Amino acid sequence: MPIPNNPQEFVDRAKENNLSITAEDAAGLGVFADNVSSTYEAIREIDTTGFEPAAIFVPTPSKRESN
Repeated sequence: MPIPNNPQEFVDRAKENNLSITAEDAAGLGVFADNVSSTYEAIREIDTTGFEPAAIFVPTPSKRESN
């Protein structure tokens, strides 16, 4: 669900979920959300051709031959 453009709408939605936030702080979230969106956009544009899947670098348990 996207962050509301109107700070008061954000405050109202927060109250519906038993959260409290000031309208001033809610207004600041819009800028933060825009920054996050642009960061994700930049990450998605990275060409990952040739990179190994992350699973290769994750250690996994192995059985001993004696088991």
